[in-house]
Amino acid sequence: MTHVPPKPSLISLLAALVLCLGAGPASAQVSRTLSTPGPTAQAQRVYNLLTDLENNSRNGGTKQTILGQHCEAQKEAYAGEYWVKVGDISGRRPGFVEFDFGPGNYHATYAEPYVDYAVGFARDRFIYGEGIVGFSFHQSYPGASVKSWENTFRQSWMDSNWFGRVINWQANTAEYQALLRDLSFAADKLAYLQQQGVPVLFRPFHEMNKKGSASPFWWANQDPAQYKQLWIIAHDYLVKTRGLKNLVFVWSPYEWDGTYGGDPWNYYPGNDRVDVVAVDIYHGNPYFPAQFYTGLAGYNKPRMVAETDKLPVRWGDSRYGTVSELDARPWAIYSVWGDSLVYNLGTTSPNDWNVSSSYKAIKDTYGYYSSYWRVLTGGSNATYNWGALR
Repeated sequence: MTHVPPKPSLISLLAALVLCLGAGPASAQVSRTLSTPGPTAQAQRVYNLLTDLENNSRNGGTKQTILGQHCEAQKEAYAGEYWVKVGDISGRRPGFVEFDFGPGNYHATYAEPYVDYAVGFARDRFIYGEGIVGFSFHQSYPGASVKSWENTFRQSWMDSNWFGRVINWQANTAEYQALLRDLSFAADKLAYLQQQGVPVLFRPFHEMNKKGSASPFWWANQDPAQYKQLWIIAHDYLVKTRGLKNLVFVWSPYEWDGTYGGDPWNYYPGNDRVDVVAVDIYHGNPYFPAQFYTGLAGYNKPRMVAETDKLPVRWGDSRYGTVSELDARPWAIYSVWGDSLVYNLGTTSPNDWNVSSSYKAIKDTYGYYSSYWRVLTGGSNATYNWGALR
């Protein structure tokens, strides 16, 4: 049965009731059981870390967050450029790095050199004990003759039954076969990483609740039941058909502010198909996304900011006041998207919050130490022993 969390207002009422009764604000323990039966030892250890961080944040333990950085290998001078840039600015590296298997390079296949470079970079970070890794997949619509960013979106020619044909495994439609061909590309890379002993946070079909005016992906703003079937098909193909045991599945809706993203709850594929619940945030007030953190609590999974354009900590100066999202809401992982580390999204103008005052937000975030390291960073001088996860 699909689990639908209570609305934030109801969660708040329940939390208030618990406090009145004298108990802790959130006593539920997040289970260490992955959606993949018989996971690799490395995948289980990574998930144990994420669940420990989540449980600590709920139950009064040491509050720490893994800082992450998405890297756009198809746009970088070299794979991992932004991961390295964080270190050049702050002196420390992200503890989580995410790449993408798509969107392609205007060819008939996803097989591009930058993908292999990304896989190699991710492999090395984990094997060298420098952090944990993930992959998203900006997948072109099944059957697209050219793999490109433009083809990740809904197309004007798609009729009302097109998406249904994509998920029609019973009839083995041409669209369904094309879907599996695309997934097989990702599966081959994930299988290689499994052979190398590398677990992967895999984040497919994200922002499924993005509204039509915001250029939704081909899988977005579809019938929720059909979207869940798409997720199940992908999960079963990767886990059952391909036998992958190194995956931690991340479900990542868009900010459900009512303007850019709608209510995501009906799109949740189920606790037996999801391991981490996340949100992508680019509008409104990204520093204190209370409704997203609270809204995801009911799933009892580790919570993650999968994409955003602002660093979470900035001690006040003449330009901005003091902000610490990691004190207010210690997400298990907080990951910044690509070149928005230094530029406003989709532009080459400076991202003032992150770069002003000599990159103050980046330095304050990565250097956050009180009586212990609040931020788990990676690289050769990490604030966490990532080698213990290998």
